[in-house]
Amino acid sequence: MKSHGEGEQYRTGHRTQRVLLILMVLLAVSAVLIGCGQSRREANPGEGRYNIYYLDKNVTSLSPIVYEAKQTETRALVSELMEQLLQVPNDADVVPAVGGKVRFESFSLDGDVLYLYFNERYAELKSERKALCNAALTNTLSQIQGVRYVGIYSGGQPLVGEKGTPLGPFGGNDFVSGVSDVNSYESIDLTLYFADAEGTGLKKEIRTLTYRVDMPVEQLIVEQLIAGPQSPDHTAIVSNATKLLSISVNESICYLNFSKEFLDAVPIENPNLTIYAIVNSLSELQTVQRVQIAVEGAQNVQFRDVVSLDTLFERNLDYME
Repeated sequence: MKSHGEGEQYRTGHRTQRVLLILMVLLAVSAVLIGCGQSRREANPGEGRYNIYYLDKNVTSLSPIVYEAKQTETRALVSELMEQLLQVPNDADVVPAVGGKVRFESFSLDGDVLYLYFNERYAELKSERKALCNAALTNTLSQIQGVRYVGIYSGGQPLVGEKGTPLGPFGGNDFVSGVSDVNSYESIDLTLYFADAEGTGLKKEIRTLTYRVDMPVEQLIVEQLIAGPQSPDHTAIVSNATKLLSISVNESICYLNFSKEFLDAVPIENPNLTIYAIVNSLSELQTVQRVQIAVEGAQNVQFRDVVSLDTLFERNLDYME
């Protein structure tokens, strides 16, 4: 039989064990919560957190990992993110997009265009791998404030497409929906029309894009027009706040339905330029001969009080320079 003192000792020891057990459970839960919080941490360039795009171990898709940058000045930040792109975190099951015999040499900034210079091996990559590399570099570095486009040079020359057309500079919109599975993507050369610098005529802009094969090319064209021109000599034809609500093609007629922002003013004198930049761009496709435009589902609209949308528009070269 335990004495009174022994009973007190037993109860005290038992309480101590319970307290220690509770503390251990709380610490374990805290560690799990902290770990979960870190795993769910999202990129936020405004707070210095960037997605670094690597490739999965099968080298078929992009795999972003959030990285917290130390630098804030643009050039220093480019160097820091490029350093991360070229190496892989120790605990990550990914591979760098650019590696092997491909060597990064230098970069330069020209306005909002960042130019990256690699040795000649970059241009020798297989087209599928090159598409992933282009996407990884562009998606990573275009997060930097002030960097809108990324141009890639190999052996001192700009990259070229299958038809010999120079590629880039690339913007984030050039990799529609990102590149998740390289086998679901193709490269395409698009002929787009934008207003000239004075906003009085139309000028041609050739753009090479990587896009999902299950995405209508007509949609790709319109979204690129909304995103705006890449050449400093060209002017946007619609507000980039415009949304494409729907698009379809039937019997060679492309039906477009825009949000109300389509009616917003842009710095061009003639509203016909907006209409025929869209119509002429779509008419470059063999599938489109005429275009019908609606705003929020309505066709009885006077576009900027000049052009009636209640009609079928056909290709018009009168505004071409």
